Amino acid sequence: MDPEQRATQRSTSQGSTGADRQPPPADEPEGVAWKGALAVALVVGGLVVWRACSTPGGATSDAPAPPSATPAASAPSDADDAGAAPQPTPPRCTPASPPPFVIGDAPPAARGAEEGAGGGDADSAEDIAPFAVKVGRGTTFSGGFAVGAQREAEGGTVAMVATLSADGAQGKLVRLARSRGDMDPPVVAGAGGAILAAMLEPNAGGRAIKVARVEGDHVTWGAELAEGRDESLALDIAASGERAVIVWDDVTRDGKRSRIMLASADVGTLRSVTSARPVSQPSTDAEMPRVLGRPGGYWLAYIARAEEPARKAAAKKDDGDEDTAAAGETITHQWIEVVPLDEAGALTATPRAVTPKNGHVLAYDLTLGDDDGLILAFRDDDTPSGSIGGRISAVLVRLGGAGEPRVLVGGDLEQDAPPEAGLGLGAGVPALLPGARGPGGQDPAKAAGAAAWLAIANASGPTQLAALTARGELEGGLQAEPALGRGEPIAASAEALLVAHPAGKAMKLALLRCASTAPFNK
Repeated sequence: MDPEQRATQRSTSQGSTGADRQPPPADEPEGVAWKGALAVALVVGGLVVWRACSTPGGATSDAPAPPSATPAASAPSDADDAGAAPQPTPPRCTPASPPPFVIGDAPPAARGAEEGAGGGDADSAEDIAPFAVKVGRGTTFSGGFAVGAQREAEGGTVAMVATLSADGAQGKLVRLARSRGDMDPPVVAGAGGAILAAMLEPNAGGRAIKVARVEGDHVTWGAELAEGRDESLALDIAASGERAVIVWDDVTRDGKRSRIMLASADVGTLRSVTSARPVSQPSTDAEMPRVLGRPGGYWLAYIARAEEPARKAAAKKDDGDEDTAAAGETITHQWIEVVPLDEAGALTATPRAVTPKNGHVLAYDLTLGDDDGLILAFRDDDTPSGSIGGRISAVLVRLGGAGEPRVLVGGDLEQDAPPEAGLGLGAGVPALLPGARGPGGQDPAKAAGAAAWLAIANASGPTQLAALTARGELEGGLQAEPALGRGEPIAASAEALLVAHPAGKAMKLALLRCASTAPFNK
């Protein structure tokens, strides 16, 4: 097209109406078309991203849901149930006390965490440092809770009794005496408004047992008992009525076996009523005694051990063979024997085995059960000490006889249980604590509690807790409680558990209120 024709075309287009004026495609600015498409794509992409982010969990569905359907109202399908993760079990325990009572000097992290829930603070505050405070088994009395303790003070180790009011609001320490040697904390027992404490003390003849009565800040000492020279530090005390019974183990004169010794004293004066005497069978190798008060008397339990051929061979003179000179850990048959005592501490029956004699009982604990019978929880394991394995069982013992032990945790039960059971044993040992013991569970004020509590503390993980019926049956799953953490339950009333939480060199005592829920029943 020549210049004159282009000029004629421009004048024609300028004279047309606005509706007819359209620039020719050749005159459009370069890149306008693809920039517009890019803008539209960006807008659409932004909407898609916004919708995906606004969906809970960021999840999208391939097929659009009906307009009326919502995630809360939609019913899960069987396929969803099969692939869904198990829902966490609601916690059963809540703090029941103000900031915990601290024995010793807590580290700064623990002091700051005391403002938290009942002492169940971060794991960093639950580390045990060298020369830390040690506590033993606790008890209840009319004033609340009590526990024996040891701490570094006065240039050595001091034995004391720590008390905590029933609501956890008031705590105090009562000094007993200097503790010489590597001894355990005192064992304690409630006796009305007083606390009885027994502790071991080295002397020229071996060791002595010292018994004290604590009322408020006043300490009254009783007569000392000769304990012997054996390696065991097993010792226990209980009160029933106006008498108190002290039990321990000691070797026989020839040193061939161990036996259970018992003495009784008056609760008010701590004067000896009966002198120390053996109560286990002469042919039985017995150790680790425990005694528990019951209406009209006591329950006495201990571990009995068989004389295995391997032990007899080891006692003979070594034949010099290097292959047999250094033997490994000997795993013997061990079982639990139980005998009822009257209020004076005298046997009212012959001791009887309540667990299989071909078993391997490593540790046990006891509490009162149905009709003032005895619930025993024990760990049976034929593997070396401290290893993972075995099982924890329970058995109910009455004056008329004992039932069959039932496995609570471990073995086939742990392997076959579904994940929601929360069963796990590890290397822990059982601790039994009393719960709400209303008649037949009909007491409305105690309906939420358990007849007994089973706790398993484990150094490699949190402490696990389970509720038991008055017959020693598992009422709910064994599970970790957030409020409990790595703390160890050491005493219990019908309303609360007393829990000890290590915190560096210190020990914290706090109360938890626990309900007996049953997320899983076997």
